[in-house]
Amino acid sequence: MSDGSVSTMEMLPNELILNICRHFTARELYRAFYGLNRRFSSIADNISDLHLTITNNESHEPVWLAFSRVIKVKIENAKQIDLYRFSNIRSLTWIRPSAVQLQKLCSFTYFAYLEQLRVYDIYDMPSAAHFHQFVFSNGFPRVRILSLSHINISSPWVISLCLRAINAQNVSDPHLYERILISCPNLTRLDFHMLRCIEIPMPVSFQHVNLKRLHCTGTLSSRSLENILAIVPGLMQFNINGSIREQPLVYFERLGNILNVFLPHLNRFDCNFLFTGQYADLIKTRSFLEKFHPCFKHRMKFTKLSYGRIRIHTKSII
Repeated sequence: MSDGSVSTMEMLPNELILNICRHFTARELYRAFYGLNRRFSSIADNISDLHLTITNNESHEPVWLAFSRVIKVKIENAKQIDLYRFSNIRSLTWIRPSAVQLQKLCSFTYFAYLEQLRVYDIYDMPSAAHFHQFVFSNGFPRVRILSLSHINISSPWVISLCLRAINAQNVSDPHLYERILISCPNLTRLDFHMLRCIEIPMPVSFQHVNLKRLHCTGTLSSRSLENILAIVPGLMQFNINGSIREQPLVYFERLGNILNVFLPHLNRFDCNFLFTGQYADLIKTRSFLEKFHPCFKHRMKFTKLSYGRIRIHTKSII
């Protein structure tokens, strides 16, 4: 039974307070605890693995005391920032960096431990091509996970042995797919999001044997799909989202043939298509469609939407 006394946070042991504080961002931590007393200030100063979001027109006091212990940072529209304070960053997300900031990013001295890099909204900058050249030429030798938008391929790339997973957003250049695979021989996962309908050309004569997972978003013809899949024979999982401009039965028959010919190790296929046509006619084709490839069998679903649209998608695997 309660004896009527009031419990306060100060009564908790340091170990429990530390466990609670690990769920806070760096800013939340210092706003809530720093300066309350010597004990709580000491606790705040001894927590590592901090996360921080920095936006424009905000004061960083007293959170700047924690910059050297921040391992994950997100920066958005920040005009002034001293990168030297972040000496232990493992993950960096930067939205709309300036041209000067983009140049500073291409300096290994700032981010010696960087493992994950995400940079968005730099497509209209003259320095974007140089930045993308730096990234895809092993400029960040520890980075394994990369996410970029509007990638510029006008400058030559060399090779990046470290990259394992890439998310390429707002793709408008049909040659980007080939360029990424040639420059990243150890890549195992690629998310490829096309800005508009583009035709992927037949690549040069090479094969990328390490890619295991490919996720494509956009409208791709069956010919583009063949060009994409013909050079990744080790692919085990393939996911495609978009619209179908061909007849679904013809499209899936061609897709099934492509998968059978080029992807002998494929064990997981997922799709989410939009198609405009007659729902009743499409239902009649289900039994034929599911015979085109083992990954289609018992997994294809048709959902009737408004304005004559039909969603063709796969069931989840439990």
